[in-house]
Amino acid sequence: MQEIIDLMDRAWEANRNGDAAFYDGFLTDDPVSVSPWGVVTDRDAILKGFAENRNPYTRTDQSDHRVIMLGAGSAVHTSRVEIDMLVNGTDPQTMAVFATTALTRDSDGAWKAALFQITPAPAR
Repeated sequence: MQEIIDLMDRAWEANRNGDAAFYDGFLTDDPVSVSPWGVVTDRDAILKGFAENRNPYTRTDQSDHRVIMLGAGSAVHTSRVEIDMLVNGTDPQTMAVFATTALTRDSDGAWKAALFQITPAPAR
Protein backbone atom coordinates (compact mmCIF):
# COMPACT_ATOMS: atom_id res chain seq x y z
CA MET A 1 0.00 0.00 0.00
CA GLN A 2 1.68 3.15 -1.26
CA GLU A 3 0.11 5.37 1.41
CA ILE A 4 1.99 3.49 4.13
CA ILE A 5 5.27 3.42 2.20
CA ASP A 6 5.01 7.20 1.70
CA LEU A 7 4.27 7.66 5.39
CA MET A 8 7.31 5.60 6.35
CA ASP A 9 9.46 7.70 4.00
CA ARG A 10 8.16 10.76 5.85
CA ALA A 11 8.94 9.14 9.21
CA TRP A 12 12.56 8.48 8.20
CA GLU A 13 12.82 12.08 6.95
CA ALA A 14 11.54 13.31 10.33
CA ASN A 15 14.08 11.04 12.03
CA ARG A 16 16.90 12.61 9.98
CA ASN A 17 15.67 16.10 10.85
CA GLY A 18 15.08 15.51 14.57
CA ASP A 19 11.41 16.37 13.95
CA ALA A 20 9.81 15.31 17.22
CA ALA A 21 6.63 17.22 16.28
CA PHE A 22 6.04 14.76 13.43
CA TYR A 23 6.46 11.83 15.80
CA ASP A 24 4.18 13.46 18.37
CA GLY A 25 1.39 13.19 15.81
CA PHE A 26 2.54 9.84 14.41
CA LEU A 27 2.87 7.76 17.59
CA THR A 28 0.01 6.12 19.45
CA ASP A 29 -0.50 7.04 23.09
CA ASP A 30 1.46 3.95 24.26
CA PRO A 31 4.16 3.26 21.65
CA VAL A 32 6.99 0.77 21.96
CA SER A 33 10.44 1.29 20.43
CA VAL A 34 12.76 -1.72 20.12
CA SER A 35 16.34 -1.40 18.91
CA PRO A 36 19.80 -2.82 19.57
CA TRP A 37 20.07 -0.10 22.23
CA GLY A 38 17.07 -1.31 24.20
CA VAL A 39 13.31 -1.16 24.60
CA VAL A 40 11.58 2.15 25.30
CA THR A 41 7.91 2.28 26.28
CA ASP A 42 7.78 5.85 27.58
CA ARG A 43 6.24 8.07 24.88
CA ASP A 44 7.86 11.22 26.26
CA ALA A 45 11.29 9.53 26.29
CA ILE A 46 10.84 8.42 22.67
CA LEU A 47 9.91 11.97 21.62
CA LYS A 48 12.82 13.41 23.60
CA GLY A 49 15.19 11.06 21.74
CA PHE A 50 13.95 12.29 18.38
CA ALA A 51 14.17 15.95 19.47
CA GLU A 52 17.72 15.60 20.87
CA ASN A 53 18.89 13.81 17.71
CA ARG A 54 22.24 12.95 19.37
CA ASN A 55 23.31 10.56 16.60
CA PRO A 56 21.79 12.29 13.57
CA TYR A 57 20.99 10.22 10.54
CA THR A 58 22.23 11.94 7.40
CA ARG A 59 20.99 9.33 4.93
CA THR A 60 18.20 6.76 5.21
CA ASP A 61 17.68 4.78 2.01
CA GLN A 62 14.78 2.32 2.23
CA SER A 63 14.37 -0.70 0.00
CA ASP A 64 12.52 -4.02 -0.06
CA HIS A 65 9.28 -2.50 1.26
CA ARG A 66 6.61 -4.90 2.37
CA VAL A 67 3.20 -3.91 3.71
CA ILE A 68 1.07 -6.55 5.39
CA MET A 69 -2.53 -5.57 6.06
CA LEU A 70 -3.75 -7.17 9.28
CA GLY A 71 -7.26 -5.81 8.86
CA ALA A 72 -8.98 -2.62 7.74
CA GLY A 73 -7.38 -0.63 10.54
CA SER A 74 -3.99 -2.22 11.11
CA ALA A 75 -0.87 -2.96 9.13
CA VAL A 76 2.79 -3.86 9.41
CA HIS A 77 5.45 -2.21 7.27
CA THR A 78 8.93 -3.61 6.94
CA SER A 79 11.91 -2.51 4.87
CA ARG A 80 15.66 -2.62 4.72
CA VAL A 81 17.27 0.74 5.53
CA GLU A 82 20.83 1.83 4.82
CA ILE A 83 21.67 4.56 7.33
CA ASP A 84 24.55 7.02 7.44
CA MET A 85 24.81 8.67 10.84
CA LEU A 86 27.02 10.89 12.94
CA VAL A 87 27.58 9.10 16.26
CA ASN A 88 27.71 11.71 19.03
CA GLY A 89 27.26 14.28 16.25
CA THR A 90 30.76 13.85 14.80
CA ASP A 91 31.79 10.22 14.11
CA PRO A 92 30.45 9.08 10.68
CA GLN A 93 29.19 5.50 10.54
CA THR A 94 27.01 3.45 8.24
CA MET A 95 24.68 0.67 9.26
CA ALA A 96 22.04 -1.47 7.62
CA VAL A 97 18.88 -2.45 9.48
CA PHE A 98 15.59 -4.17 8.97
CA ALA A 99 12.93 -1.70 10.14
CA THR A 100 9.46 -2.83 11.13
CA THR A 101 6.54 -0.64 12.17
CA ALA A 102 3.14 -1.82 13.41
CA LEU A 103 0.48 0.72 12.53
CA THR A 104 -3.13 1.30 13.48
CA ARG A 105 -5.70 3.75 12.15
CA ASP A 106 -7.08 6.25 14.62
CA SER A 107 -10.71 7.44 14.69
CA ASP A 108 -9.85 10.16 12.13
CA GLY A 109 -8.40 7.59 9.71
CA ALA A 110 -4.75 8.59 10.24
CA TRP A 111 -2.11 5.88 10.53
CA LYS A 112 -0.32 5.83 13.90
CA ALA A 113 2.78 3.85 14.90
CA ALA A 114 2.22 1.55 17.85
CA LEU A 115 5.55 -0.26 17.64
CA PHE A 116 8.72 0.27 15.70
CA GLN A 117 11.77 -1.93 15.72
CA ILE A 118 15.15 -1.91 14.03
CA THR A 119 17.29 -5.02 13.78
CA PRO A 120 20.82 -5.07 12.36
CA ALA A 121 20.89 -6.43 8.80
CA PRO A 122 23.78 -8.23 7.15
CA ALA A 123 25.78 -6.29 4.56
CA ARG A 124 24.82 -6.96 0.98
